[in-house]
Amino acid sequence: MAALPQLVKSTPHGGTIHKYLLTGGKTSFMRYLGCYLGTCKFCNDIEEASEFVSSIEISPKSL
Repeated sequence: MAALPQLVKSTPHGGTIHKYLLTGGKTSFMRYLGCYLGTCKFCNDIEEASEFVSSIEISPKSL
């Protein structure tokens, strides 16, 4: 049975980053899923996921 995703980070504006352990053949891969308002992207590391979430988040100052 596959492990459940774990919440790594959440932002004040509602963005989230979860880490997933994915297996492919004989190898396991750690991937990070950055999401904000239903828009999600799998990333190779937490920095990439953080940059993605930051780039799509709408800050209250811009409204």
